[in-house]
Amino acid sequence: MGATPATATMQAAVATSIPSERLAVTRVPRPAPETDQDVVLRVHACGICGTDLHVLAGHSYRPETPFVLGHEPVGVVVEAGAGAREWLGRRATITLFTGEGSCAACRAGDERLCPDLVSITGVLGVWGGYADYLRVRAGQLVEVPQSLSWEDASSLVDGGATAANSVRVALGRDPRRVLVLGAGPIGHLCAELLRVHGVPVQAVEPNPLRRQALRDLGHDVVASVEEAAAPVDAVIDCTGVPAVMAPGLDALNPHGTYLLAGYARVPEVDFAVVARKEADIRGIRSGRREDLESIIALAAAEKIRLPQTARWRLSQANDALDALRAQRVPGKAVIVPDSVWKDEVA
Repeated sequence: MGATPATATMQAAVATSIPSERLAVTRVPRPAPETDQDVVLRVHACGICGTDLHVLAGHSYRPETPFVLGHEPVGVVVEAGAGAREWLGRRATITLFTGEGSCAACRAGDERLCPDLVSITGVLGVWGGYADYLRVRAGQLVEVPQSLSWEDASSLVDGGATAANSVRVALGRDPRRVLVLGAGPIGHLCAELLRVHGVPVQAVEPNPLRRQALRDLGHDVVASVEEAAAPVDAVIDCTGVPAVMAPGLDALNPHGTYLLAGYARVPEVDFAVVARKEADIRGIRSGRREDLESIIALAAAEKIRLPQTARWRLSQANDALDALRAQRVPGKAVIVPDSVWKDEVA
């Protein structure tokens, strides 16, 4: 299944405890295929998601430590089990969720909704892409076209699938106008997808860097929900900020839909406004394989414009996390393994 020596190691940024603000950049055993359906990806880039910050802060999933985060990897398949050799040498990214396989959700292709979820690669149960190499099931792989850079592709893995799922659900209600809360990578991609579908969209973003980045693409962006042009037929909340939910619900038309692409604990919500408008509140959990495939295809065809990417070496992973916490990243933060960085420079 692979000739990787048992003693081979790789560089990784490891969470040694949770909660924590720092990762330990160290050497760990390099993975090799363990079954006929396993592949090993040489990571060329891995996006940093807000979920990673929440996990490290102890506010989200609690993987057993030591653990390697990173659920937005892209790379090249360099090893494969006997049943997955057709993937060798191909550029790929991954779907994240592994369900138990037999429930209705898994059979429908919705492993992410499995009530007995086995793992979320890079989040829970299976080590992720803040490393030189990553082992996954071949069934998780999604091909990445040559026309997409590694960094751009990594911005689509979870954020793109989430945006595509959010917009697909919103469009199912035939909205005349949509309000997107948050212009980070997911909000940015939601605005671009809605533009492609010809749906008027306004975004709310308090961070001036991200607000200007979306404005530079011609989008209508304001600094607060109070400044937004309401009412709207759908709100896509990409913030995970409790304070935006009440004004976001107020912005809805009757029978409007509030989509939770980002989510938080909201201590007090007046559900009277939901009842009075007969509004729907709909959760969004990442996206289906088809969502990821569709947004990759749109990006490869240059039909949508992607967030700006800022790169850090894997050995600088903590600097990247600090920049995100300080809101100094206008678009997508991406980690590139040091070995890949050296190859690119050479």
